[in-house]
Amino acid sequence: MKKVFAFSLVLIMMLAVCCAPIGAAEAAGVDIWVNIINGGTAVIITEVNCPLPDKSRITLEDGQSEAFHIDFTEEGTYSYLVEIEPDERELTFDDTVYNVKVLVSEDNGKLYTSILIYNTKSGNKYAPQGGGDDPCTITFSNSTEPPAPTTATEPVSPTDATETPSDATESDEGKSPSDSDGGNHSAQPDQNGGSSSGGSSKPQTGDDSRLDFYLLLAILASAGLFMLSVFYYRSVMKEIKCSDR
Repeated sequence: MKKVFAFSLVLIMMLAVCCAPIGAAEAAGVDIWVNIINGGTAVIITEVNCPLPDKSRITLEDGQSEAFHIDFTEEGTYSYLVEIEPDERELTFDDTVYNVKVLVSEDNGKLYTSILIYNTKSGNKYAPQGGGDDPCTITFSNSTEPPAPTTATEPVSPTDATETPSDATESDEGKSPSDSDGGNHSAQPDQNGGSSSGGSSKPQTGDDSRLDFYLLLAILASAGLFMLSVFYYRSVMKEIKCSDR
């Protein structure tokens, strides 16, 4: 009897363990559809702690569509980035990055999903019109116009930035000096009360200081000669006194 009871208890425990997953919520799948005008490759980037999609990149021809499929088994908010991967073709590739957020909720043992898409370039956001069951499509537009070549701005040399004498006098070309000053050739009075003209020059202020230096040097020389005369006179007088003794 004890063996039958123990066997029954083990069997019940095994059935409980085996049947436990039956009560768990079913997985919910999401398809993120992509189409690319003029064709190209789209890649999906999975953020941390998010379920992985069935593929990481999709290559499409113009007019084709394909979806990234993702299965979710738990509630939560999950985030993905979808963008274009440029190739060697001479196209202007769409640089828009879309942030796809998937909200997973549970109700009576069933998981439900809703999708919200953010255009990170323009800031716009939108969701499928019919909710999570409607297909969610992201459209990229690659332009057939080749990208504009980037030209480095050349630095302006000092000779270009500085006005040359020929440029500065271009408006005065062909004019005589009399035209530029209105024909007035009268000498202008200077600060010392004299007059100056275009063909004469007056001494600079440095000439006066040089005269002062020579005058001081002459005074010092005269003083030196005077002192030498005094010393010579005293020495002569001492010799005369000594001879008288």
